[in-house]
Amino acid sequence: MKISINRNIVWSDLFVSRLADLGVRNACISPGSRNTSLTLAFASNKNISVYNIVDERSSAFFALGIAKKTKSPVAVVTTSGTAVAELFPAIIEAFYQRIPLIICTADRPSNLINSGANQTINQHNIYKDHIRFFIDAGLPDITRFENIKNIAEDAIRYSCFLEKGPVHINLPFEKPFEPNSITDKLNLKILEKIFLYSSFEIKPNNKNKINFYALAEKFLKKERGLILVGYNNYGSGFTKLLSKLSKTLSYPVYIDGASTLRFGFVQNRSVIENFTAIVRSENFNQKYDPDIIIQFGGTPTANAALEFFKKSKAEKILVNEFGDRNDPSFTAKTILSISPEEFCGSILECIDKNNRRLLIKPLLQNLWLNRLLKMNQIANSIKKELIEDIPQIHEGKIISELIKILPAKCNLMISNSLPIRDVDFFTSQTRKQIHSYTNRGASGIDGITSTALGIASVSNEPTILLTGDLAFYHDMNGLHNSYKYKIPLTIILINNGGGGIFESLPISDYNEFFRDNFLTPLDLDFKKFVEGYKGTFLRIKSWSALKIQLSRAVKSNRLTILEVKTDAIKSKKYRQKYWQAVADKVNLIINEINS
Repeated sequence: MKISINRNIVWSDLFVSRLADLGVRNACISPGSRNTSLTLAFASNKNISVYNIVDERSSAFFALGIAKKTKSPVAVVTTSGTAVAELFPAIIEAFYQRIPLIICTADRPSNLINSGANQTINQHNIYKDHIRFFIDAGLPDITRFENIKNIAEDAIRYSCFLEKGPVHINLPFEKPFEPNSITDKLNLKILEKIFLYSSFEIKPNNKNKINFYALAEKFLKKERGLILVGYNNYGSGFTKLLSKLSKTLSYPVYIDGASTLRFGFVQNRSVIENFTAIVRSENFNQKYDPDIIIQFGGTPTANAALEFFKKSKAEKILVNEFGDRNDPSFTAKTILSISPEEFCGSILECIDKNNRRLLIKPLLQNLWLNRLLKMNQIANSIKKELIEDIPQIHEGKIISELIKILPAKCNLMISNSLPIRDVDFFTSQTRKQIHSYTNRGASGIDGITSTALGIASVSNEPTILLTGDLAFYHDMNGLHNSYKYKIPLTIILINNGGGGIFESLPISDYNEFFRDNFLTPLDLDFKKFVEGYKGTFLRIKSWSALKIQLSRAVKSNRLTILEVKTDAIKSKKYRQKYWQAVADKVNLIINEINS
C-alpha cells in the first residue's frame, strides 16, 4: 500500500524524532518560511517543549540558558539568510563553554546561492571556527531517508560526547513545505521501517594514559601547592572529591567567581576566597610563590589572578575533560584530558592504596596552608571594614548584600564586565547553596538576559540576574520571552552610566578622550521599557530597600527589575583602597615570616 507524502515533512519528522529519542527535550524556534517543515516537526513532537522566539539572537541565548540548566542538548531552529548569522554570538559562547546546542538552519537549494535569490546566503559551515561538528544534510531524498536519522545521531554524538559543544546541521529544502502538498508516494511498510529505532553507539575518545601514582607522589612531595577552580560544567560528585583532595594534600583552593562551586562549597576551611586581593602584594608574588598549581576548568576571571599565574614559577597542570588550553600565559606545560571528577578520584585512590609510602611532609604543607588562611582571614576583616560596612551605595557591596538576601538553591546568573569581577572580588564564603551561571566562554555582554530567562524557564527555583546597564540595554528584546511565556525573573540592574569597567583601565587618565570614546551613558529611563514588557521596575536607593524589595521579588511570579544607580568613580576608589590595604598587610605578614 502506497501513501502520499511530502518529502520535506517526512525528512524533518525523521530528524526530529531521532533527536527526541536521544534526549532532546527543548527547542527554540524563530519563525520563517524555509524552516516550515522543521517547525512543524518540532511543534508536533510530544516529547519536546517548543519556545517560539521572534528574535533569533535572543532565541539562541535562551537555548543556551536551558542547556546550561538542564545539562542536555537544546535545538535551535531558524530560516535561511541573515537569520542564520544572528545565532552566531550564542554559538561562540557555547563553543568556548562546551554547551550542547543543536543548530538547525534551513537553507535554499545550493544552486540558488550567489544567484540573486531572495534570503539566500552562503550558509555552508558558516560557523566553522566555532562549531564542534558540521554537516550539510542535502535536499530531502526518498531514497536516503535513513541518512537524516544518522545525521541526528551524529549531532548528539558530537554535541554531548565526542567533542561537546554546539553542532551545526544545515538543512536545505525546496518548495512545497506544507503537509498537504504532495511530493511523492511511498510504500507504507517502508515508511514504518524507516521510523523504527536505530542502534546508537558512542566510541570513547582515546585519552593519553596518565601516571596517577607519579602525580600523587609529586603532589605530596610539593609542600606549597595551590588549586584553582575555574568555570566548567562540573559533575555532581566533583565538590566532595575536590574537598577530599584539598584536605589530603593540604593545598588551599581558590574558586573563581565564575565557577559553579563558588557558593556552597562543602569544604570551607581550605578556601581562599580573597585570593585576587592577596596576590596584589609584591611580597606574595616574590616570596610566597607556590611550587605547583593545579587548575581545573577555565581561565581565572580577574587580571590579578591571570598576572599571578603568568609570573608564577610553579609547575602548572591544567585539568579538563577535552584538554583545552585555558592558559593565555602559555606557561602551563602539562594539560591533562580527563574529567576533573576522574582526576581527583584517581589521585585519591593512589594515595589511599599507598598511604605509608606517599605521605611525606604533611606538617610543612599544613604550615603553608595555615599561613594562606591567615592572610585570607585578614583580607576578610579589611573587606568588612572598607567594603561591607560602608553605608553609601557602591558596586562592591551590592554582591555581598545580594548573597545575604538570596534564598538557598536559587539560580544566580551573573553578567560579564564588572558584575562577575565584583563577585570574584567580594563574595565571602557561604554554605548557602546557590546555583551560579555565567557566559564566560567569550565574555560578551550580549544575550545575558535571554540566557537568564532560558535558565528560569526550566527551573522550579527563583532565578536572579545580576547585570549592568549596557548588558541590559543590549538584550532588552529578551524581556519579551518573560512576558510571552510568563517566566518569572528578578534582575538587579547596576546602572553606573555605561562603561564603568573602563574606569579601571589606564585609558581613564585621558580625561576628555576617555569620556567621549569609552564611557557610554545611555540616559534612558529603563522603567518605560520594562513596563512595556509588563514588568515591574523599582529604583533602589538604600540597602534596606534592596533587602525588602529583593525578598519580595524572588517570591513573586513575575518579571521585576530593581535598578541600583552607582557612581563608577567612587566604586573604583573603594576597590582600590581595599586592595591596597590587603596588599600592605600581606607584605607585612610575609616580611615577618622571612625575618
